[in-house]
Amino acid sequence: MEELAVKLFGTPNSPFSCRVEWALKLKRVQYEFIREDLSNKSDLLLQYNPVHKKIPVLVHHGKPVVESMIILEYIDETWPEINPLLPADPYERSVARFWIKFLEDKIVCLRPMFLAEGEQQANAIKDCSDMLKTIEEHAMPKKTFFSGDNNLGLTDLAFGVVVYWLGVIEDVVKLKILDAQTFPRIHSWKQRFMEVPEIKETLPKHDDLVTFYKHRRETISQTKMEEDLKLFSVWYSSFGCRVKCALQLKGLDYEYIEEDLSNKSDLLLQYNPIHKKVPVLVHGGKPLAESMIILEYIDETWPDKYPILPREPYERSRARFWTKYMADKESTFWSLIRVTEETKEETMNEIMEALKNLEELGLGGNKFFAGDDIGFVDLAIGTFMRWFRAVEEIKEIKIFETCTRLQAWFERFNEVPVVKENLPSIDELVAHYKPRYLASINQ
Repeated sequence: MEELAVKLFGTPNSPFSCRVEWALKLKRVQYEFIREDLSNKSDLLLQYNPVHKKIPVLVHHGKPVVESMIILEYIDETWPEINPLLPADPYERSVARFWIKFLEDKIVCLRPMFLAEGEQQANAIKDCSDMLKTIEEHAMPKKTFFSGDNNLGLTDLAFGVVVYWLGVIEDVVKLKILDAQTFPRIHSWKQRFMEVPEIKETLPKHDDLVTFYKHRRETISQTKMEEDLKLFSVWYSSFGCRVKCALQLKGLDYEYIEEDLSNKSDLLLQYNPIHKKVPVLVHGGKPLAESMIILEYIDETWPDKYPILPREPYERSRARFWTKYMADKESTFWSLIRVTEETKEETMNEIMEALKNLEELGLGGNKFFAGDDIGFVDLAIGTFMRWFRAVEEIKEIKIFETCTRLQAWFERFNEVPVVKENLPSIDELVAHYKPRYLASINQ
């Protein structure tokens, strides 16, 4: 009855869960394995391990024990008659505990070796090699296992997960550290260890672990990349606001840095030394300038999230055409704010022609330029048109509203949540630009 009261909360891919299962198997203790989803931890796990909220947790008669090596000692002391894991002699026990602590202190090098790159990974590889060298020269037993010729002990179980998961990491990151020529004694011990029936039957398959940890490494790497996003802009920039909208459509978190264009920061000048303008998106320390180039980069870097550009090549080319068309016409639209009576009619006719082309040939009968949802062209033109409407207010001219379909599209665009959240209102833009306009004409 006692054996049925043992439960182990863990995951099959965890080395720490695995070493506890080994100990239970060696002790012939029956137990219930409760598989945890670490992305959605169970209430029981959080109840049993409220401090670290981690696996493994061994529950025996309702009492939880945490930390894998503490669990192993508990198992050995609770079921001492079968396969003792620690030596009976106090000195030998202290030696075993010394090497276990050494391994626990040094095993941290596996994580940066698995996740890091460059110098940080190289340092982790050196630390791992030094650890193995110390084990090879000073800890490897002359007998079959650390505990003797016949039985595995606590040190074997502690070291077993290190060498097995190291082999998985080697395949994931494509390097070799633990080879037979450099570490012959460890290599021989590993072969003997893997042939023990209790180890063999509980060990996760190598290929399955490689697949799991490759995916985990890619996921963590992607998450780190997403977290390392910075946008340099000013609140009133149409170009910066279209980038804000794109980032939010993709569901990406980023740090926003408001610039003062009258006193540009050293970082902005460093990241955009050619134009010295906003917006600049910095991703993983690498800067990108020009808003439409940034939008394409965002779409290509996170393709599985909200599509900004159409997936079909022809539709992508059409989207690029209309954004270029408007980019070529922007100077004409902006010139309206400084237009004279002599050039006013000509400028307005050019703007009207551009708007009609957008309405009839670009938008057509669609809800948005991209179809049913906003996309690349909508972000490019919609953000700019918010600024153009402010210019109309300042100059007391009405052009845009004569294009009824384009006006209806613009109203729909303004109701999209990411647009509402990231674009300043026309009134705010008028309040910002009108004093500057008035000051310029009074000079």
